Amino acid sequence: MQKQLVFHFKHKIVLFLAPYLVFFLVLLLIVMALFYQDNNNDCQSTDTTVTVTTSADKVAVAKSIHDNLKKISGVTEAGIAGYLGNTENESGFNASIVQSNATYNETTAMNASISGYALGLNQWDNSRRVELLNYAKSQNKKWSDAGVQLDFALNHDGSNSDLLKQGLKMTNVDDATEYLRAKWERGGAGTTSKRQSFARAWYAKLSSGSSNTAVDTATNGTENTQNTDNTTNNSSGCSTNVAQGMGTSGAPVKEIPSAYKSKIKDTNFTATSSSNTYPFGQCTWYTYNRMQELGTPVENVLGNGADWGANAKARGYKTDTKPHVGWAVSFSQGADGADPTYGHVAVVEAISDDKTHFLVSECNVVASGTGTVSFRELTAGQGVTFIQGKQ
Repeated sequence: MQKQLVFHFKHKIVLFLAPYLVFFLVLLLIVMALFYQDNNNDCQSTDTTVTVTTSADKVAVAKSIHDNLKKISGVTEAGIAGYLGNTENESGFNASIVQSNATYNETTAMNASISGYALGLNQWDNSRRVELLNYAKSQNKKWSDAGVQLDFALNHDGSNSDLLKQGLKMTNVDDATEYLRAKWERGGAGTTSKRQSFARAWYAKLSSGSSNTAVDTATNGTENTQNTDNTTNNSSGCSTNVAQGMGTSGAPVKEIPSAYKSKIKDTNFTATSSSNTYPFGQCTWYTYNRMQELGTPVENVLGNGADWGANAKARGYKTDTKPHVGWAVSFSQGADGADPTYGHVAVVEAISDDKTHFLVSECNVVASGTGTVSFRELTAGQGVTFIQGKQ
């Protein structure tokens, strides 16, 4: 009898508690579902079908990249513009470019210890270059496929992909550009103004626009922004200007002196190269561009202006103590008024009729840091090395 009473009592308790147990079970399932959903969103990949157009027209490529990035939640027009500004500076939107316009070599590219052999839209180098190549192979696609590169950048570049996404979500064009340069690209010191001017131009071209500072400055040109940085730009390369004595061997002028005008055939002094990694506006940056334009290129790894002579010779370039038209010229610290720390570098444009003087074109002498090209007539002296570019 006692056992039956206990059984009936337990049975009643179970019946009484059953609805509550069911309620708590359902509640638990709902909480777990919500927790899973939140976790899933937090870890959600930005993998999308990335297809970037293949075109020699950089506007078409930039727009295609823009449209792909717009698909990602949280990405802003300012962030996209920052990415595009960096990409234009790095590669000119040429997905198949190799640093210094070198020919692609599989063995070199797959060696993670080799630097200065960057590839693609964003010039991946060292281990990141190897990871890009391996990812492309895993997809059975060419590494030079712009879509593969963008997919790699967004989703398969380790913690770097997270840094890229953070930059893409920033709301100020200039801030996004510099964040991506410093934190994601991790290079290009001294090129901030140049990258930001590119970014603002892309913002103005591709963004639907909104009323903020980025839009207001996007169409105002680049001169003011570049000049803002001139007083603080101490990037290595050469920081020489007239005040530091660059006019001691000959006054710098912005026009070719009349005695030399007929001697210079290629007067495209503003040509730039997308493979140039020297700091914007510096003498090294200009000399690299000019030598590319003349068809006798030099490399990105020659160092500060004063170092070019020794470094070029060590890398197999022909050097001389006498001027030759079309050759670069490296000035050691203080030579011909060169910067006492970084030295200077320029390009020989012509030699005087009596062979006693030579004319150089150069940068960072007039309006320091703005990319302004100027000319000086000099005589060969101590601390000067002439460098023949690659043929």
